[in-house]
Amino acid sequence: MVFLDDVDTREVALVEFGSFVLDSDDLDAILTEGCRLIAEALGTPFAKIIQIEPDHNTGLVRAGVGWNDGVVGHERISLSGNTSEAFAINSAEPVITQDVSDETRFTFPQFLIDHRVSAIVNVPIFLPGRVAWGLLQVDDCQPRNFGPVEINFLKAYAMVLGPVIDRLYAVDEREDARAKLVEREARLHRILSRMGEGWAILSPDFTIADFNCEGLRMIGRPGENVIGRSLWDVYPGSDQADVSRVFKQAMEERVAVTIEHEVFVDGRSPIWVEMRAYPNDDGTLAVFWHDVTRRTMDFVALQRNEEKLRSAIEVAGVGLWDVDLLSGTATWSDEFFRMLGHEPGAVEPGYDAGLVHLHGDEQTVEDAKVKACMDAREDYSSEFRVIHPDGALRWLRARGRFFYNAANEPERMLGAAIDITESMELQERQRLLVGELQHRTRNLMSVVRSIAETTGRSSNDFEEFRHKFRDRLDALGRVQGLLSQLGPNERVTFDQLLRTELAALTDEAALRKMDLSGPSGIALRSGSVQALAMALHELGTNALKYGAFKQDEARLQISWAVEQSEGEARPWLVIDWRESGVEMAADGQTQRSGQGRKLIEMGLPYQLAARTTYELGSDGVHCTIAIPLPEKGANRHG
Repeated sequence: MVFLDDVDTREVALVEFGSFVLDSDDLDAILTEGCRLIAEALGTPFAKIIQIEPDHNTGLVRAGVGWNDGVVGHERISLSGNTSEAFAINSAEPVITQDVSDETRFTFPQFLIDHRVSAIVNVPIFLPGRVAWGLLQVDDCQPRNFGPVEINFLKAYAMVLGPVIDRLYAVDEREDARAKLVEREARLHRILSRMGEGWAILSPDFTIADFNCEGLRMIGRPGENVIGRSLWDVYPGSDQADVSRVFKQAMEERVAVTIEHEVFVDGRSPIWVEMRAYPNDDGTLAVFWHDVTRRTMDFVALQRNEEKLRSAIEVAGVGLWDVDLLSGTATWSDEFFRMLGHEPGAVEPGYDAGLVHLHGDEQTVEDAKVKACMDAREDYSSEFRVIHPDGALRWLRARGRFFYNAANEPERMLGAAIDITESMELQERQRLLVGELQHRTRNLMSVVRSIAETTGRSSNDFEEFRHKFRDRLDALGRVQGLLSQLGPNERVTFDQLLRTELAALTDEAALRKMDLSGPSGIALRSGSVQALAMALHELGTNALKYGAFKQDEARLQISWAVEQSEGEARPWLVIDWRESGVEMAADGQTQRSGQGRKLIEMGLPYQLAARTTYELGSDGVHCTIAIPLPEKGANRHG
């Protein structure tokens, strides 16, 4: 017995079959020899080739070895029931039965049972173009587990048989046509003259011997202008075109040829034709033209649509992969290469090659998730992080689908991924912003409550409370307006806060009475802006009611600077508010020592750890405020 794992035996079988095919044009003899060599290589008593009979939905045992008389050429198998032969043709894959007695999927023909067949392998045979022609079947009288190597051998044999059968069919048809050519010529000429395809006969010297009506219509010429003339004279320059090369090949090599080419007709749009040339026994060529303009245009449109789809996928930033789950090899789209941080083709695609790009423990997690979905026959969907070779971290959202073979084994996974890094970062920013909003809201409510309480205690009646409370809420609203306009990692600056508050309290005349000096762009801690703004508001309100803004000859000087003492961890903003030329009223000491002063002398030190002074001099208020500034690199609340 010859075993299939002997590589030399397989090669010898294929070589012997190839040699036999070269020396024979008899299809039945070739099929029978193929069965003999296959049975010998596999060590089985039986082998057969079944030809599909589409008109009856049956399969005829066309050739075989080992069978009793009356089987080959006579027995037929149904291809419409639950037979293994029908299943193999419909699935276009090999179908294996290891033991007929244990098989529950199929029923089997009586002649197989009579021959005590136990193990069966069916392998589809396809002609070029994947047209199903029949089956290569190997049978053993003992239960047998046909392995992958044996199946691949049979598939290779079936792949060889298809073109051989196709070639011999063409040979048979040509021989039959040649034998009947004389008796059919007149009738054939009449048929060809009326057919919907163009038809012509070319002499060995390429003189046009005949042309049918459809052919003349296609080329837009009357018969007397082409028949009897050289093809190269009728179409000057065509002897250098591709169609000329094909004609000459058919004429010299006596082979059938096919080509699609464009035909230009004066005054009409060009058309695409499929040209087929067949050599005749008398040395001429029979040429057929079929108008395939619609098919060609449809194909061009399909190509354009595919290109649009590829472009849409690229524009949408979708990365695609196709993984062979049996070998672990894969193909990746250009965009998927880039998603993993590589130029297209820079690394060898593969399942493991993609997995190693995942961040940390996510490799194990996603590998387990893929296998769980594969076993459950569910689509895979997940979000994970990948690390680029340069260390960049990106988020991907991926989906995948699994495909299974006839044995229900997973063999392929198709998937797509998009980069959601920006979306994830936006979610994180939103989370931080919501947290900051909640923090600000709580602070704001506390400030409003404190303003209401202190304003109420310092007001003599509701009308006074209403005016003070409204002014202080307006000041608070201006602060919130500044804070709401900040971008990521931005801060309110002191000069921005000061000018906003002064502009709200004074007019142009008052602004001309002020001297402002100090550096611009000093960033404040966001948590200190509200309290500092309220202090500036109280100073400005007092100046408007009693001091520098009220009296014509008075002036206001506001200066600020950044100072940092030796040994201190952070710098300080030092603000100097100084009025001059103010005529102090007799009760000025009382009038200008209310809630605003308490806020400066008590509130700021408590809320901001500030250092403050507040003096009522003979010519106005002199106030200093020093507050700590954020350290470099601190967050917006720092």
